[in-house]
Amino acid sequence: MGKSAIRMARTALSILRRQGPLELLRAIGRKLRRPKSQSDKSSQHEVDIAFVFLRANQRRGVMVDVGAHYGGTLRRFAKAGWQVHAFEPDSENRKVLLEQGYGEMPNVNIDARAVSDKAGRNVPLYRSEESTGISGLSAFHPTHVRGETVEVTTLEVFMNEQSIEKIDFLKIDTEGFDLFVLKGFPWDRAHPQLILCEFEDRKTQPLGYTFHEMAGFLEQQGYKLIVSEWYPVKRYGIVHDWRRYVTYPCELADPKAWGNFFAVKETHYRALAAACGLD
Repeated sequence: MGKSAIRMARTALSILRRQGPLELLRAIGRKLRRPKSQSDKSSQHEVDIAFVFLRANQRRGVMVDVGAHYGGTLRRFAKAGWQVHAFEPDSENRKVLLEQGYGEMPNVNIDARAVSDKAGRNVPLYRSEESTGISGLSAFHPTHVRGETVEVTTLEVFMNEQSIEKIDFLKIDTEGFDLFVLKGFPWDRAHPQLILCEFEDRKTQPLGYTFHEMAGFLEQQGYKLIVSEWYPVKRYGIVHDWRRYVTYPCELADPKAWGNFFAVKETHYRALAAACGLD
């Protein structure tokens, strides 16, 4: 362990002993809650907050990553020993995921299916030359072309197949299908401790729902929400600029914005808000 890591560990231990776990989350949140610069290429600080928050509540758990792409979100959880179930229906993205060694990890299961609220076969998947990150079941961008056909499942079917009783962290990034993924979850028997899912009305209004409608669905399941709002996308596949964290209900600072919802139960909301710098 390097000198800087030792200093950080000692500081964290000191805060934990003197001020408790909530203040430790606040301190970590102050360091993580914003990108180091506007050149950050992803929502990695959101993942950092999710990781710290969940590790503060338990050492290991079950993560489901719907829309895993190259594994940027699941990486830290897999290396920490969590059981990770990763869905990536785009065969080209999945090849990169496998090349990075995740397929060889005994605690990582990579599933080639897409996820929605209804199962199906031979469903078109669309790709774009503009970005590998916007492949999905919806052709929302002018550059989208039909790439291959895929099988679609639901989280309820998947959990039955795998005999999974609980999910601790549910991350969804399906380029517009996030609400459908949520609707296919077995809410009558399980509630993830933390959900991180994407919104962008530009993608979802043609599919029949908005930012507020997805928020309303999550609230109906008993969650409190924090919005991570990013400035409108200038072009997919390039650097994006982050704007703010804000508690929901709220209006977006820009109606063309995109971002992510953090959804958490009341009992853990204060700790998550502290990590986001909102308390």
